[in-house]
Amino acid sequence: MTVPRTPYDLDALQLELRQSGALEIVDAEDLARHAALVLERLGCATAREAYDMLYEDWRALPRGTPESGMRAGQILVLLATLVLDQPVADSRREEELLREAERYGPQDARWQAGVHLTTGAATVQRTGDPAGMEAALARLEKVRAAWPPGSRERDALDVSHAGLRVQLAQLAGGEEDFDSAVEDLARLRDSPAFGEQDRLAMDAQLAVFRSHQAARREDEDALAGHVRELETVLARLSPRHMDRPNLEAYLESLQGRLAELRARRTGEAFTLRDVTRPAALDDVRRRIAALPRNLRVDRLGEVGLVRVVRAMTEGDHQGAVEAFGLLEEAMDLLEPDDERWLRNAGVLGLGHCSLGFLSVTPRADRTGHVDQGIAWLRHAHRLAGGPEHPMYGNLGMALATACRFRGDLRHPRDAPARRRDHEAARRIGREALRASAWQVMLQSGTAHAAETARWAGRNALDVARWCLADGAHADAVRALDAGRGLALHTASVASTVPDMLTALGQPELADEWRAAGGMTMAGPGGDALFTAGAPAPGPSSRLRRRVLRALAASPLRHRLLEAPAPEEIGAALRTMGASALVYLVPGSTDEPGVADRVLFGRRADRGQALIVSADGTTRALPLPHLLVEAPALVSYRATGTPGRDAGGPPVDPGPEPPPRPDHARAALERLCEWAGTAAMGPLLDALPRGFGRVPSLALVPMAELGAVPWHAARLPGRRRSTHGYACQEADISYLPSARLLCEVAARPAGRSRQALVVGNPTHDLHHAGEEAEAIQRAFHPDGDLLGPGTATPAAVTDWLRRQRGGLLHLACHGVVRQGERHSAYLALSGGRLAAEELTEGADRYRHLDLVVLAACRTNVSGHGYDEAYSLATAFLVAGARSVIGSLWPVPDEATSLLMYMTHHFMSRDGLPPGPALRSAQSWMLDDRRQPPPGMPDRLRARVPSIRGDDLTAWAGFTHLGW
Repeated sequence: MTVPRTPYDLDALQLELRQSGALEIVDAEDLARHAALVLERLGCATAREAYDMLYEDWRALPRGTPESGMRAGQILVLLATLVLDQPVADSRREEELLREAERYGPQDARWQAGVHLTTGAATVQRTGDPAGMEAALARLEKVRAAWPPGSRERDALDVSHAGLRVQLAQLAGGEEDFDSAVEDLARLRDSPAFGEQDRLAMDAQLAVFRSHQAARREDEDALAGHVRELETVLARLSPRHMDRPNLEAYLESLQGRLAELRARRTGEAFTLRDVTRPAALDDVRRRIAALPRNLRVDRLGEVGLVRVVRAMTEGDHQGAVEAFGLLEEAMDLLEPDDERWLRNAGVLGLGHCSLGFLSVTPRADRTGHVDQGIAWLRHAHRLAGGPEHPMYGNLGMALATACRFRGDLRHPRDAPARRRDHEAARRIGREALRASAWQVMLQSGTAHAAETARWAGRNALDVARWCLADGAHADAVRALDAGRGLALHTASVASTVPDMLTALGQPELADEWRAAGGMTMAGPGGDALFTAGAPAPGPSSRLRRRVLRALAASPLRHRLLEAPAPEEIGAALRTMGASALVYLVPGSTDEPGVADRVLFGRRADRGQALIVSADGTTRALPLPHLLVEAPALVSYRATGTPGRDAGGPPVDPGPEPPPRPDHARAALERLCEWAGTAAMGPLLDALPRGFGRVPSLALVPMAELGAVPWHAARLPGRRRSTHGYACQEADISYLPSARLLCEVAARPAGRSRQALVVGNPTHDLHHAGEEAEAIQRAFHPDGDLLGPGTATPAAVTDWLRRQRGGLLHLACHGVVRQGERHSAYLALSGGRLAAEELTEGADRYRHLDLVVLAACRTNVSGHGYDEAYSLATAFLVAGARSVIGSLWPVPDEATSLLMYMTHHFMSRDGLPPGPALRSAQSWMLDDRRQPPPGMPDRLRARVPSIRGDDLTAWAGFTHLGW
């Protein structure tokens, strides 16, 4: 028997909703009543049933009529209410309804804007559909163009547009999209289009979003300020407000993150004593139960996540079990294809695994928790699908860690199962590291890329240590390199994207990429920072997402995500005539407890040198004292870099006794003693020696080991009279990664020998000016010499574009500003040349043989050690075969001599840049050194004053590349 349908009138229903103020309701119970009212008026039990009915009734109407267009728009407006009950939207249906509403509905701009606004709101609820969000953004951009900026309608559309961009960035990655959307929301907050309740809701959103930004940057002060903003908003918010449960959960989470940052800064134990105590669970459940069904899912998941994390932090077994209940309630309300199902499954998996790790968990329950957690994580990881999903990497690392732990838990009772779990941990961990490369490549601009990559180096170390412990050295190589220099890798890939897309038959997408990369950006006050204005970060995250999808579906996926294999590294080493690539992998001082050692076979992570030889073979050399917690390294990092900034005109002070080393110099000397004992001495002893030649090494120091001048390590057992530094027994170069090694090795030498020498462009570096003049006159008389007034950024970059086999020498100021938009730059005449201009711009300087950066801190990373993003590495990415850069503020007088001698050994003895720098440093170390013929008198006069035992005079300079 057919049940008669309830007749409905959409005109009357919409009038009823407008008169009741349904579109402005924020009270949880009122919102639920209005959602129920819509279903009652339509005569349906669920939102899905209602949407199906409305759609089928519309389909029965004649198409292409005003009635059909009006009805399509009405259905789309109701969709924003229906999705409060269930995620019912269907992108195919939505597109069909929108086309009809746009073509045949009322052509009043306000009516059209209202349809698109509510459609955008419904799209936000469809959290697993980035393609639908992209389409909604494109539609909003079309509609808002009809309204003048500053109008109420335009502001409302712009807020909807910004909200969608925030959601898309959180779903699919892209911090630039997120940040620009947050700025738009802040700008629009005071628009007359919004009432008091709207502004209060926007204040809450802005506080949460800006807290996320501060936490991402690890900016403790900013995070503290935004936490206070959120506390202020909550104090004004009604207890019945629909967003209150999740905002309270966000506040608790952000307070915990703030406590973590403070503990890291102060060295105190991390506790949650200053974090707001959560409300009673029964009270939270009661408030959430008042919401419509679909909003209940969100709130249960958000509160459950925060409760799980808190319970794990406090070692609260019972609290974790209760928090699992919230997540399981949310799962019961979801379909498996809902994005939130994946997210909640991941949290449940992580939570159960964490309970298996905690000592407060009864030992008999640990294996069960770990098995259950692994099952949840496997399912969530499979649903994420691949590295294009922003949760794929984190889920993979959690799953890999859990598999590793379960393998340890089974030792020694079940050796085959242990081996299977350990193999799975290595494989899944490496897959997770590939996802890091994907997420970094999504970012527009180096700062966002480096922030996204921050955890990649730490995860790479964990996975590599598992591989080393299992003897899987080739896997360890690829794991380490997968976490190194990802912002540099992104810049290298970006420059070849148009060619790759053209080869795939997508020239239009290639042209779109080129156009997006050619923009310029003004500096403070509107002045251009660089040649023709600073390059903008380049293609947006939305364009990058489309490009990555196209490339990932082709054989070029390997170029994007895979680190080179040892065989590829060996081939690059042979091309460059190098003996080995060596990763210096720090150990850990965290000693496992007796129970862990006896029951699970766990051992502390030892420091190691992972060596890839020129024949492609790999081996590991144990270095038990190679620790980032080593007192010499800790003291050096706390004291600061040595040296003195370049000064003014020289004076003749007359003979004086050697000055006592200051604290920084003493810390450097202790560091070099430790570096020789802990690493370079054993490493050089273990390497084979060819007859008549010294080993040639490319070092990749991981984590904080990147602060150490390894070439200046004092080797144990050598006579003090000969100093005994590592650079006296080996050619030592540095590289950010094996990826960049392979790229640089493929670059041919320049066809000609052009030169540009820049000296004292800011007119305050007297010795730098003398150095430049002497080098140009003695070794490059046909080259160009630029100084004050002429050595502008435009002049330098113009020369770089014109050269076809050149040498660039820059004697000037170098500046590093950690984490800033322009993290490192050279101060030239009238402007700056930043590392970001070199890597983010479209120009690549082919055939550039050598760049000598005779300036302060030009090989110091402005974005963390494992990113290795410096002026020196930026020039490598921009096309140079070799770069010489510095680790600290270099002394002006000694630098002039060292640079002159480096050019001397290249020009007069025909040495490549690396060996030439080594020879110059050896000359500086020789207390019987003699000036070579032709050295200018002013430089010659300084030769006797150089002290070989003063590390600051020579050890600050490093070589990268050929």
